Amino acid sequence: QQVTMMAVMPLLLLSLRQLLPVSSFAAHQQAAAFSHLPRFANRQTSSTTSCSSRKMTSNNNEQQQGLGDIGDNNNNSSSSNPDMKTWKERIDISIAKSRKVRGSNYVQISTIDYETMEPRCRTVVFRGFMKDLPFGAVEEVLRGDSTQEEEDSSLSSSGKYIDCVMKMITDLRSNKVSEVKSFQTTGKKNGNTVEMVWWFPKSSEQYRIRGNLQFIGNGGPLTNTNDATSNHNDYFVGERKQQWGNLSDMAREQFYWDNPGIPYCSVKGHEQGVPPGGRDDEGKVLPVPDSFLLMLLYPTKIDYLKLGENYRQIDEWKWEGGESQWEQLRMNP
Repeated sequence: QQVTMMAVMPLLLLSLRQLLPVSSFAAHQQAAAFSHLPRFANRQTSSTTSCSSRKMTSNNNEQQQGLGDIGDNNNNSSSSNPDMKTWKERIDISIAKSRKVRGSNYVQISTIDYETMEPRCRTVVFRGFMKDLPFGAVEEVLRGDSTQEEEDSSLSSSGKYIDCVMKMITDLRSNKVSEVKSFQTTGKKNGNTVEMVWWFPKSSEQYRIRGNLQFIGNGGPLTNTNDATSNHNDYFVGERKQQWGNLSDMAREQFYWDNPGIPYCSVKGHEQGVPPGGRDDEGKVLPVPDSFLLMLLYPTKIDYLKLGENYRQIDEWKWEGGESQWEQLRMNP
């Protein structure tokens, strides 16, 4: 019987092939050939298809979420969100990461030429944040006056502005001093408002820091016209003297040169009157000259941008009644 069946099978297959369409016959033949195999293949195909579907769905969700996050004001945009870092927290981290990068403490600061109403920008050296600055002095600069009631009501705000004032130096004879002074003498509001740009190449972060500029001379703030600030003059004068002592010899020496901005005198021996390194014959640092100014920036609005993450945040110092604080808001880059 087996021999007979083996002989008959080719004839039966030939008959079926003639009766059925080619595609149906091939499918029937393939089903017959694999009918004896286990059924895990179908499950594997189904599982693969399901996994691929889930992966595509997940990728689509991630793409939609990424696009939606950019500029989504409902996502980490409220100043009440404890997870949102303040600009001061961010810039402390940026400084720490770039501490070993040469020139990482160079910043650009711009003023306005009052006569031409054109911007003037230059690079200066950031020399740290002021420590233990009396908050009454902060109010004097940011608000323009300071009554006893305001000082009492601002005690709760003083801790929120701790170590925010940025320290630099400049020459009394420099253009930036005269440019700020020109606005103030004409009674222009916010005449001492400037903007600084600080770029951190290692972390691809930019800080645009707007605020009020203050110059500290021998007697304290140069624009000191209010008796209330005399309470802080000793503090400012002490900080200025300390910064003078911290300078390098080369930096100190510049403040004994001729006025900046005039043609250089190349006559031999012209520089003999400049004390080398700002020191006397015994090598001691000379007293602070009138030309040396401590330059302070009191930030009021910071525009932060991190290019690698397309993240932008605005921090602004708000005065509301007797309270004042930093408020953060995430923005479109």
